[in-house]
Amino acid sequence: MSDAPVKVLLVDDDEDDYIITRDLILRIAGRYHLDWVNNYNGALDAIQRREHDIYLLDYRLGERTGLELLCESQQFNARAPMILLTGQGDQEVDMQAMKAGAADYLVKGQLNADILDRAIRYAIKGKHAEENLRRDRDLISRIMETSPVGIVVANQAGKITFANHRAEEVLGLSKDAITGGTCSVLDWRMTDPEGYPLPGQALPLKKVLESGQPVQDFHHAIDRSDSHRTLLSTNATPFFDAVGEINGMVITVEDITERLMLEAQLRQSQKMESVGQLAAGVAHDINNILTVIQGHAGLLLNAVPPGAGSTRSIKQISAAAERGASFIRQLLTFSRKQIFRSKILDLNAVLHNLKGMLPRLIGEDITLETHCQPDLPCIQADTGMVEQIVMNLAVNSRDAMPKGGKLTIATSAAEIDAAYLRQHPEAHVGWFICLTVADTGCGMEPKVLQRIFEPFFTTKEVGKGTGLGLATVYGVVKQHHGWLEVQSEVGVGTTFKVFLPVAGKAGDAPADPSDKSENVRGGKETILLVEDEIGLLELAREILQQYQYRVLIASSGVEALRVWDESNGQIDLLLTDMIMPGGMTGTDLAAELKRRKSGLKVIYASGYSSALTGKDFTQGDNIFLAKPYQPNQMAQLIRNTLDASPKDQQPPLPGPTNAAPAPAPVLAGQST
Repeated sequence: MSDAPVKVLLVDDDEDDYIITRDLILRIAGRYHLDWVNNYNGALDAIQRREHDIYLLDYRLGERTGLELLCESQQFNARAPMILLTGQGDQEVDMQAMKAGAADYLVKGQLNADILDRAIRYAIKGKHAEENLRRDRDLISRIMETSPVGIVVANQAGKITFANHRAEEVLGLSKDAITGGTCSVLDWRMTDPEGYPLPGQALPLKKVLESGQPVQDFHHAIDRSDSHRTLLSTNATPFFDAVGEINGMVITVEDITERLMLEAQLRQSQKMESVGQLAAGVAHDINNILTVIQGHAGLLLNAVPPGAGSTRSIKQISAAAERGASFIRQLLTFSRKQIFRSKILDLNAVLHNLKGMLPRLIGEDITLETHCQPDLPCIQADTGMVEQIVMNLAVNSRDAMPKGGKLTIATSAAEIDAAYLRQHPEAHVGWFICLTVADTGCGMEPKVLQRIFEPFFTTKEVGKGTGLGLATVYGVVKQHHGWLEVQSEVGVGTTFKVFLPVAGKAGDAPADPSDKSENVRGGKETILLVEDEIGLLELAREILQQYQYRVLIASSGVEALRVWDESNGQIDLLLTDMIMPGGMTGTDLAAELKRRKSGLKVIYASGYSSALTGKDFTQGDNIFLAKPYQPNQMAQLIRNTLDASPKDQQPPLPGPTNAAPAPAPVLAGQST
């Protein structure tokens, strides 16, 4: 007890009994302070005021009894303990007093100071213990009901005896079923995420009850009574009785459906990024080879007389190289290393331009429907690449409907908020244009759906597809700072949704300065040619010399600076590869030489470059020659660049409203 005296209230209508009790209290070394009330109503008021630590109630209170006072005072929450005093021992009264909540029952004639002291102390300690227990139970109850993890208690037979609120939500349980004893954890149908039985697995919860071995972080799916499938992480620990026998278990269940979905998306994103890096590296090397093949084929065509027997073979070589170049462009698009030129586009206008082509592409047995939102905001994108998205998705839908069906293409504007972002981690907050392509085809199984954007993955027969169609779509969308969503159901169809950021008002595409004419004029200007691939270096020099240019060559940036110094800067144009050894890239070299000669014309050439490619270059006077290229394409671009005056340079285009613009070079030698 504390140092403060314990306040005791005696409720007794006999003054002599009060005096006796007072004398007993005085003998207990001043630990108690005694107050007295001699009537029932006064006692009831005092109890309601809660001013005392314990009450001593006489059984006889005039016309009323202390037993009645015990019962009536139960309405006051957290009342102090009460001891019933009586003149004679009566077992029936004793039992009634205990049932009414009395802490003890004392016979007056047997009282002394020690007995009274002990009874008071035990009653107060018991009350404190009862309150602590109640608080602990209340805390445990609140923890159980507010826990973000489901908690289930089952008996030895597996019947659920308790489930907190979260467990009811996750497992689809009802309180009536739990209290009725009709739910058993042994009836749970545990499967893999696709709903197939777990291979080689006995019922893990049954094993807990049989062996006493706990289950930790067991991942599985469960089909609820409402046919909803939930992915769970389950832990189970057995209960043991006093003799060590298993008499139940406690189970925790956590809904990990969303977490596993996010983890799978992250793994897929990382895998796609790795595959993209590999594809880009391979494409770079192959582009150099194709450039040599195409270049020398072009030189041979120019050298042989018209109608010569070798002309057809040379053209076949050139055409095969061009097919290889097209294949490589798809790889670069997937890996987001492809150069592209964006402008402000009306997606509805793009679809309108494809309206005549799409029906022929998908065939007569497929019905095409388009639903375009009026006054659709514009996007900033490469026209050819957006057309490629539409056509690749349309072809994919066509192949999914060999017996005909319906293809629906729609556009709409959508505002993405934080709530949507939590369900779609690849999304971004803001306004976006949504291109929807839906078919009524065969649909895809979940395992196929997880791999559809991987390059070279295809479900078609050998020779019927490259596996790059959807991979190209994925790369184009990512390159334009968008994302894709796919929903598919076997036997029902597939819906692709492409989200691209909203930009400004529609504008005309900048004119391509490259000329397709075969009659290219040469010149007497001096060109500094920088290329680390010796085969390409020799080819490019031979081409340029055929057009009467004076050509200086270097195989690295450092060597190019030396050549510049030796020629005293008397150079009209720099044609440089993007990726070179020696620690100086093509952009580094161009920046240094432009610092020395501000009017220097520059053309960048590469299969791809992590420094410049894979981005949008719609501003500035950067000019890009994409490998592989034909000799006349390179010669024409060089002539156009040398003849261009500062006023002929491209004016900057307006950038998107919700994304910072990036510069892009003029393209030559590549088709969309």
